[in-house]
Amino acid sequence: MKLFCETIFDDTMPAVRAIITNEMIKTYGMNQFEVAEKLGITQPAVSQYTSGLRGKRVRQLMSNPKLLEGIKQLTVDIVSGRVKLHEKICEICAATRNHNIYSEKELNPFLCLIEMYGEKLKKEGKINV
Repeated sequence: MKLFCETIFDDTMPAVRAIITNEMIKTYGMNQFEVAEKLGITQPAVSQYTSGLRGKRVRQLMSNPKLLEGIKQLTVDIVSGRVKLHEKICEICAATRNHNIYSEKELNPFLCLIEMYGEKLKKEGKINV
């Protein structure tokens, strides 16, 4: 059985990176090399995000105002150096699930580590979802 995290990495994170990449360039005037450094990716990957070659779910994520607002706030936090994108993956995953980005059919076959171990990890202070 496939973990939901695999879907997030393969499907959602590229769309999130594409939105953040474009926001960093358009709003903050950063160049592709600066964006690559902040996101921990290569400049050619940034180029693919800005040209639309990566990030299949960009339109779907952008069509949800609350989710888009969260991604824009995440961009602010990344630009300011307060967080790194990889530190927020579980929160991004939870947000996409909470905002119905995935249909029931897409969710049913997946296991989520947070659902399996979330309460324990929350009590231990290891996640904040």
